[in-house]
Amino acid sequence: MKIIVLCKESKREDKYIKPFAKFYLSSYFPEIKELDIDCPDKNNQQKAPDYFLKQPKIAVEIKGIYDEKEISRAAAASYNVRRLQEALDELAYKEQSLNAIYFLEYPWSFKIKKGEEKNIAQRIIDAIKNDQQEFSINDVGIFKIVHKSEDKNKEAKIILAASSNLFTSVNPPGTIHQNIEPKIAKANCQLEAKKANKKILLLVNKYIFGDRISEFIGALSYSYNNLLRYKNIDEIWLQIESATNKFIHILLYKKDFLNSFDKGSFKSITENEISLLEEWFYPLSELGDEYKEKLFIALKEFLKDKKPYEVFDNKSAREEMVRLGIWLVEKERFNDVIWIIDKFIDDPDPEEPEKYSGDPKFNYHQQIINGEDPHIITTVLGHLAWVVQKLAVRREYISKALDYTKKLLSHKNLYIKLQAVIPLIEISVRRQWLVGWGKRPREGQYKEFDKTVFDLVNLVKENPNCKAIAKWLCNVFAYYKDLSTKEAEKVLEALKITDEAAGLFIYFGIFRQRHYKDQPLEYDGRKLEEKLKEIIKSDKEDCRRLRASIAWHLWKVLDGNRSEFETIKPYIDLILEQPYQKDIYDDIERIISDWIKIKPDVCLQWYKQMLSKISEFINETKRIPCQGGIWLMYTEEIIESLARYNSNELLEVMEKLIYLWKKGAFIGNLKRLFESFRLVPKEEQRAKVKRNFKKWYDLMKKHNPKIEKISCF
Repeated sequence: MKIIVLCKESKREDKYIKPFAKFYLSSYFPEIKELDIDCPDKNNQQKAPDYFLKQPKIAVEIKGIYDEKEISRAAAASYNVRRLQEALDELAYKEQSLNAIYFLEYPWSFKIKKGEEKNIAQRIIDAIKNDQQEFSINDVGIFKIVHKSEDKNKEAKIILAASSNLFTSVNPPGTIHQNIEPKIAKANCQLEAKKANKKILLLVNKYIFGDRISEFIGALSYSYNNLLRYKNIDEIWLQIESATNKFIHILLYKKDFLNSFDKGSFKSITENEISLLEEWFYPLSELGDEYKEKLFIALKEFLKDKKPYEVFDNKSAREEMVRLGIWLVEKERFNDVIWIIDKFIDDPDPEEPEKYSGDPKFNYHQQIINGEDPHIITTVLGHLAWVVQKLAVRREYISKALDYTKKLLSHKNLYIKLQAVIPLIEISVRRQWLVGWGKRPREGQYKEFDKTVFDLVNLVKENPNCKAIAKWLCNVFAYYKDLSTKEAEKVLEALKITDEAAGLFIYFGIFRQRHYKDQPLEYDGRKLEEKLKEIIKSDKEDCRRLRASIAWHLWKVLDGNRSEFETIKPYIDLILEQPYQKDIYDDIERIISDWIKIKPDVCLQWYKQMLSKISEFINETKRIPCQGGIWLMYTEEIIESLARYNSNELLEVMEKLIYLWKKGAFIGNLKRLFESFRLVPKEEQRAKVKRNFKKWYDLMKKHNPKIEKISCF
């Protein structure tokens, strides 16, 4: 295309208008082969648009996007960096003890007073000579060695290579909005001065942190009401220059689109309207209820007789559209929620596993197969599962929620099966609302629910690597407990692959026998109790986390129900018969600390047994394990309680603790432990305890002179 600029003098904007004109005309006016561009803004007075494309009669105003404060800061930082680098070069050259190249991260936007360059440089060199990897210099900031390249044949060099905290408080949409809002208002006035078939504002990006289209749309969304008032801007385009000096152009705004959106009625829906709704959906949803209502109205219009994926290619946009369902639930607009679910329930995102072609690190189906738990809510159907969950909390919609959940669980992608467990948990909590509740054999909706749940149990049983699904399924059975013996055995056999099953083993092995007496269920918990004991006694490594979780759940039972001590006691006895395991003993010690005042004799026996097991472990392994070590976290409370209520046992227990301390264990606050003798009620016994404590303390002081001084000795 031949382009002639008819302006008397060249302008800096000429660089931007030519590629834009070429792009725009080839896209919308391919029949035009020659273009004349006039310059209505005479003498650069900014009272008229920068350019007028004569043949199509289009006025164009160009505005740059940049953050003036950021540019000013960067310029100042660059000046300071240059001065400090010169000082470092001079001093490092003279340093004989340095023989490497050091790459230094420096504080963003730091300042150095004139004349202080060499002083700061010398302090940096001194810190490096002292092997400090990270160091702070007063009134300047924190420096950090990010890389060291050693070469004895090369002279020492310290290079200020990267700035830290550059992105700390950067808010691209907010910054862009502050920059362009007055420019849009000015452009509206300038474009009014020229009659044209179309009036365009071209934004040229010069903002270094503006690298996503969503950030520019977000910035424009803050000007929503102003844009509706501006009559002279038909379109806003963004121009981005690539590293290879190529220009990219993106449509950000159309007056007709925003006016139609605001009125809730579109005369026509073109590719541009579809693209704009995709891009504007999330920013507008963040502006409040009024805009969410408009988005829902627009969505219904765009999706008349069509599925979302047939209209919107953008998967992220479809995810945001689904999330609108959460807002509709909050507003109790359940018919609209059902409309959302019905529209999106067949969405092809995510793909079926065999069709996946994306980045392997986002293949969540494969991650589940590999035994991983993808801690992320993503994909259209993944988000839809959480909308279905909200539907399940209403009695009149729980049957629909069950139908939708079954549909999601039928998906081949394991990630969607995983997300579908979320509404299944909610249905499990309220399963008594289902038709057929309490009847045996199961019937109606309750039978469907039971089949849905046990289909997942079978899936986990056949695919024991699906630990993520097993973990979430434990939450279903945390509520769905009206099971027979055989059903409970089947559930626990499948779910034992996850430590989350610990609570289920405790419930079905100890407490289930007491419940659901009103239902015709055969239940004998003895087999499951034996299974619980087998796990506690097991020395298999794959049971390690499950055993630890059982200990935590035993503590949780006692913490929530003080009347169950005698019920739980035999299982703690059994745990303490087994070899030491750190993560188990942490919770046993916590139980002892909680109960020693109420059950002193039992807890004392447990504590002595626990300390003996730790000693056995240390003697057998000949060392304290490096990773984690041995930490006794509740010794102060236990020892102080013994001093008050069972002082005859205090010396024996304290001697065991000191033995462990000598072996390298952490036994708590030594000052509190030794001063506990003051709590012994009888004077004669108190004096005896003090003498022994002082003797032990003196020996410990010789062993480690740095231990805390205790004034009473």
